Amino acid sequence: MKKTPQAGIFAENTNSYYYLEYQLDFSMPLADIKAALQQALELQTDEVNVVISFGKKAWSFLNPEWQPEDLIDFMALQGVDGFAMPSTQNDVFFWIHSTHHDDNFDAVLNVQFAMEKVAKAQLDLRGFRYHDERDLIGFVDGSANPKGDAKQLAALIPTGEIGEAGSYVLSQKWVHDLAAFNQLSVNEQEQVVGRTKVDSIELEGDAMPYDSHVSRTDLKIDGQAMKIYRRSDPYGTAQEHGLYFLAFACEIRRFSSQLESMLGITDGVHDRLIEFSTAVTGSYWFAPSVEDLHALLS
Repeated sequence: MKKTPQAGIFAENTNSYYYLEYQLDFSMPLADIKAALQQALELQTDEVNVVISFGKKAWSFLNPEWQPEDLIDFMALQGVDGFAMPSTQNDVFFWIHSTHHDDNFDAVLNVQFAMEKVAKAQLDLRGFRYHDERDLIGFVDGSANPKGDAKQLAALIPTGEIGEAGSYVLSQKWVHDLAAFNQLSVNEQEQVVGRTKVDSIELEGDAMPYDSHVSRTDLKIDGQAMKIYRRSDPYGTAQEHGLYFLAFACEIRRFSSQLESMLGITDGVHDRLIEFSTAVTGSYWFAPSVEDLHALLS
């Protein structure tokens, strides 16, 4: 039987987002944890998407019989020039999104009321759509996302592999230094990003800096493009703001290769964008198919 990905992964016409990361209390009975997870998903509807994914430890605890081959904990990365990415690996991640903040928040509260019995929230963050799908730095985010059927090819574990129709997930909270970035001229900003600011056209040829964000993340390994499906969105208050980076992929190396390239681990050249934004969290997750999720919680 062909398995089905969680619908919320590919639901794009939403503008209100919420991110919840939890650490489970593994001393609790397994039945209680599964009951809490079932309750947490009760307000998922066609209008309100509740995507759930699991860290390696949580998945092994809930389902010791099998796990996806690539699933690992996120490990801290140390790059060149003092740049780094921390690990804050958690156990369960909920991504809740819809077109209405009130409906979204009802689902958020339902998740929290269910999970507080068996877990402790480690990240509690609201995201939002900013203008025409731009990051707070003013550039369109996700311009190079795969389109059409290519989304599923990039995001989902292929049929026949363990965890098929599920997805590996990377989440990172990035804190922007907008004051520093906004001191740059528009041309300088475009050199950092690798795209034009107004119309998001990728720079070409000699105009594309080798240390731009596009250059450091648009990778091929053995002739294969390391495409991922990005679902990031801005978050923020007046004092702290940035991007909650969220992406789905068919294999973990598509994430790790991009992160190592950004940090200059591969060749000593760091991504200039990380001069203006700092990763403060980092976790890998597995978002199982609908069928595997149902079996997990039964």
